[in-house]
Amino acid sequence: MRILFVPGIKTWQWYLSGWKKDLLRNFPNAEIVFLNKPIYLHTQKKKCDQIVENGVKILNDRKPTIVLSHSYGGLLAKTMIGRAKNAKVTKLVTMASPHTMNSFGVDSTRKFLKTPEFVEVLTQTIGGFLDPVVPYKYTQTKNSKHQNIWCEHMGFLLAPWIRKKIIELI
Repeated sequence: MRILFVPGIKTWQWYLSGWKKDLLRNFPNAEIVFLNKPIYLHTQKKKCDQIVENGVKILNDRKPTIVLSHSYGGLLAKTMIGRAKNAKVTKLVTMASPHTMNSFGVDSTRKFLKTPEFVEVLTQTIGGFLDPVVPYKYTQTKNSKHQNIWCEHMGFLLAPWIRKKIIELI
């Protein structure tokens, strides 16, 4: 089994250190992959497309994979899954992802990437009641099991109790 983590825009490596430790501890036999290079903005179309293509290459090896993503990484993850014709994704988990948000240029980037509205994969979406960056009402997709929790945007990356809760959902 593999866990592929797709971070959001401007996610520095140290933001992910808690996730790396927790995933390794809870899934000791899994291959853990973080697509955190390059750091990108959603307006940088070439970088976004490069990250998506890296993810497609990884997913197309048919290895059973859980895709875990934060913020804009959820849109990149859906795009990867939609493009990867040989993928064996067993679950997609998105945290604070702007699936239905149409502001800050997110809608135009979604169009550029041809991000599907939803993917035919077991999907868990999670929003944060206290999130001012991606309000929780924009974090659900049509076919997802959805949950909102008392969290703000960066709490999904930095708060140990939130990581524990997400890992339980995996």
